[in-house]
Amino acid sequence: MSWFKRNAEGIEAGAAIVTACVAVIALIGVKVQLDEADRIAAATSAREAYRSHLTLSVSHPDFAAPVDACALMEGNTAGAYRAFVDHLLYSAEQMLEVSEGWEATFTDALMPHQAAICAVGQHLGETDAMSTLLNQFRAANCPATPSC
Repeated sequence: MSWFKRNAEGIEAGAAIVTACVAVIALIGVKVQLDEADRIAAATSAREAYRSHLTLSVSHPDFAAPVDACALMEGNTAGAYRAFVDHLLYSAEQMLEVSEGWEATFTDALMPHQAAICAVGQHLGETDAMSTLLNQFRAANCPATPSC
């Protein structure tokens, strides 16, 4: 017992340091959990956006694989077709931000809408991944003079 009395200040200081370390580790653990929850939420949102676009594609096969995208851009369905392409671009942007390896999938999905994408000129692309995808798509597939 006398040892505890003689070393009480040191024991208290050590306990305070251990308590502070445990608190810091707990804060780091909370930060890691919150970051992981954000990552999971972003991935879920991106998958839902892509799933929603697939549903739209099945519902509107005339938009998903247009025979003449230029006619769709100028006809009665112009607004709906533009919204369809915008939704494709939105879902691509979401997926490219959270998961690697989707570039080829979305490049293929953009091909039927080549005329629409090329006609718009510099488009959206608010993220680096999306800007890169669209720039590569335009460089490889857009003629000097848009067809629409």
